[in-house]
Amino acid sequence: MSVPSAADITNMGFGYQMFGRESASDLNLSIKAMIAEHGALLSGRIGATAYASTTEPTSTYVKRAIKSLVAADLCQIRINRLAQEVKLEDGTDATKMRRQRKDYLDEAELMINKIEATASNSNDFAVGTVITSHFDEDA
Repeated sequence: MSVPSAADITNMGFGYQMFGRESASDLNLSIKAMIAEHGALLSGRIGATAYASTTEPTSTYVKRAIKSLVAADLCQIRINRLAQEVKLEDGTDATKMRRQRKDYLDEAELMINKIEATASNSNDFAVGTVITSHFDEDA
């Protein structure tokens, strides 16, 4: 099983200052909790066997899915923090973070779909995903 470390997440560009944390270790504790939470949810979704796989590319898909889900959570926390600040001006920072969050969620879903497709050993198995929304992405 290959799960990301807190360092893997912070190396994506997330610093403790972005979240009003006192130190990097404070942020790392929160990230570790998020990794554990998303790991448990992902294991429930794809099955314990696929989650614990050490076979490539499944192992990499699991790691990337968890990284993307944690990054999406961190983006949401950052959006909430930006929304609390008086100096939001035109809201472009929050809009950029919402787009980045959506990109992370899309990446996680792609990795999960690849895991599900890889986990099947049957020629009769097919998996697909349709993502729809009634919201305008540019809004």
